[in-house]
Amino acid sequence: MRTFPFFETLGADIRFATRSLMKNPAFLVVVVLSLALGIAANSTIFSVLDTFLYRPLPYPHPDKLVVVWETESAHPDRTIPPPIAELVDWQKQNHVFEDIALISFNDTASVSGLGEPRPLRVEYVTPNLFSLLGAKPILGRIFLPTEAQDRAQAIVISAEFWRRELNSDPQVLGKTFAIEGVVSTIVGVMKPHFAPFYGGRLDVWIPINAASSRYSARIDHWLMPVARVKPGVTLTQVQTEMDVVSGRLEKEYPATNKGVGTKVRPLHEDLYRFAGQALYPLFGAVAFVLLIACVNVANLLQFRTETRRKEYALRASLGAGRRRLIQQLLTESGILALSGGLLGIGLTFAGIKLLVALAGEFPNSTEITVDARVVLFTLGVSLLTAILFGLAPAMQASRPDLNVVLREGERKTTTTSGRLARHSLAVAEIALATVLLVGAGLMINTIFHLQRVNPGFDVNHVLSMDLQLPEGGRYLERVPGGDMEKTLPSVTTFYQRLLEKTNVLPGVESAAVIGALPARCCPEFYSFVILGHPAPPPENRPRAGYSEVSSGVFSTLKIPLVKGRYLDEHDTEAAPWVIAINQSFARKFFPNEDPIGQQILLRYDPYPVDELRPRQIVGIVGDVKHFGLGEETPPFVYAPFIQQPAVFPGGAARAHLHKALVLRTPSGPISNGKNLAVSVKQALAEIDPNQPVTNIMTMEDVLSASLGDYRFYMELLGIFAGVAVLLAAVGIYGVMSYSVSERTHEIGVRMALGAHPGDVLGLVAKLGLKLTSIGVTIGVALAFGVTRLISAFLFGVKPTDPLTYAAVALSLAAIALLACYIPARRATRVDPMIALRHE
Repeated sequence: MRTFPFFETLGADIRFATRSLMKNPAFLVVVVLSLALGIAANSTIFSVLDTFLYRPLPYPHPDKLVVVWETESAHPDRTIPPPIAELVDWQKQNHVFEDIALISFNDTASVSGLGEPRPLRVEYVTPNLFSLLGAKPILGRIFLPTEAQDRAQAIVISAEFWRRELNSDPQVLGKTFAIEGVVSTIVGVMKPHFAPFYGGRLDVWIPINAASSRYSARIDHWLMPVARVKPGVTLTQVQTEMDVVSGRLEKEYPATNKGVGTKVRPLHEDLYRFAGQALYPLFGAVAFVLLIACVNVANLLQFRTETRRKEYALRASLGAGRRRLIQQLLTESGILALSGGLLGIGLTFAGIKLLVALAGEFPNSTEITVDARVVLFTLGVSLLTAILFGLAPAMQASRPDLNVVLREGERKTTTTSGRLARHSLAVAEIALATVLLVGAGLMINTIFHLQRVNPGFDVNHVLSMDLQLPEGGRYLERVPGGDMEKTLPSVTTFYQRLLEKTNVLPGVESAAVIGALPARCCPEFYSFVILGHPAPPPENRPRAGYSEVSSGVFSTLKIPLVKGRYLDEHDTEAAPWVIAINQSFARKFFPNEDPIGQQILLRYDPYPVDELRPRQIVGIVGDVKHFGLGEETPPFVYAPFIQQPAVFPGGAARAHLHKALVLRTPSGPISNGKNLAVSVKQALAEIDPNQPVTNIMTMEDVLSASLGDYRFYMELLGIFAGVAVLLAAVGIYGVMSYSVSERTHEIGVRMALGAHPGDVLGLVAKLGLKLTSIGVTIGVALAFGVTRLISAFLFGVKPTDPLTYAAVALSLAAIALLACYIPARRATRVDPMIALRHE
């Protein structure tokens, strides 16, 4: 007597299914590859979603970590970082937090003392950040509360920096080098891949003191506050407490805190809420790919079921019940799905590498991997696909016609329901592929529109590179007793000498410096008043983009002059201060008068500090796409870098220290770009041997990089659409091939009665085009609704663009005809005598 009959039966089914599938290797390969592609695409996107949205933050009790932002009554939906000085008040007045810390966004800082000068990726933090997060170093220690000084500082380095730059030296603790001219001592090495909070490469953490007089002004907004909530305290209680604290501070500091509130969010939600907006549409796209794969496999299994009807009838006649037949067929489906899932896991590793490569510097890219959650997800998807594509054929096979066994010589026929099922599955594949093709087509159209946008300057034959003078040492010093910084005359001297040396380099037509490189940098925004015009209230002052430039920048970039004159070498520090404005500025603020000769007074927002001298408008230049090709051009002003004050509030001095160098070369491709960069570095070393040069790129590459998000979506959707079309073509080919095989007798009769090969070709193609037309029609209807999910990524094209839909329809029709061609050509070669005897 059998002890475990179910498992013994299952084992027999597995052995039989394996032998049966191995007898048809072509069928096995097509099915497993189809499933593997669909499953791998889903697992790849799921692994990214898991990293961002589903996996808890890698800190103790991550649900207790929150971010506290400031809000303004005029813009309640907008959140901004609070001033550093606010942290001290929050720490004193709240009763809901165990601790509060501050951390900057990823920044760059120049380093000297480690060989060739180069920038480091740094984060500025209050010393308590690591203890708040519960993070422990692998070497040394974290910051002490007293370690936050201006002229000598302790630093913690990343494990990657330790390995890459210091060869994993076990004696690294206590070593020193200079960051931004400040002597820095290594006190700890953080664990690998520790990068709070936005990922990317990080080298060094630098401590800052929130209670320092340097940050006493309540206007310095550049750090993110992170807090740990006390046990038992809810988010609602935290928000209520911070509302009370905000009310107190508004009364205590009415000049800076009027109308200022707070917004508390869970840290995980605040960090990665953007990920869902970008990734869920892609997850929907890969779900379509998997559905197409399932439909394709279901269609192939349908054909397999038709050819094995006699086998099922014979098994039923020998006593196999309906449940037994369904179990056998589902076992085959399960083996196929499991094989596809295992291969899909292997393809997921390649998919993750491809995704990260397409996305460029992807946040937390080192954390994206195939872990246990991804494997479980993949196995779950495999099980689901086994049910999806295996159930319908299994149900059909479980109702065999026993009379088929008795009529061995009967010519094969297919029921109307079976034929309808196959055609319906083919139509579904085409419809789903249509949606993906439309999405990819819209993104391709977007890229074409963006590439046709006039950037406002001539991008050809221009090489660019970034320069970042350190915020300390020989270029800048702190003003005692306040949040002011004094730039030294050496800043102007540095850039003047750099221009003198680079303008005479071989292969350089002209050289210039600009504070905000078009399409890459984020320019400063200053508010202003127009002298002689009614002054608006301080909170309603107009704002404009701002960039310091050298006099030759307009000729080097070939920015057209609309009216007046360019900035030139006569605009010295002793001369009247001047600016050039763009056309958007002129249209918005001088719609009915001539702006030339008008004067404006700039303010260093968000600091309530005006420039000491007004600036006169001497020229109007063309609009330049500083914020990207897909963005509107705001009002913008250009000021000579020579005509700048000595003292800046807060971090406003960075705009004076940081510049991009642009070099125009003779006509033709920049073939000597590397040699030119080497020449610039040599010239730079003569001025300041500790100054690094970064981001050496042609302006064509800069503009191309500015399309990163658009290109990323286009390439991914293009890949998914390509897989979908391939699967749909296989589906159409399978339907037409089986249809020709099924109608061999009919085709033989037609050929015997005088039908021409063209007539047979038309007969087969007609069915293929009919199925394609129905599928495309359904797909277009679906696309009208689904493509709205990517409307935020479109530029110059609507989700209902008729040209894109027409191109997709024609492309699918051509692909369907191609898929029909081989079966149709085979049909035209049928021998009528053989076909008439076909069973």
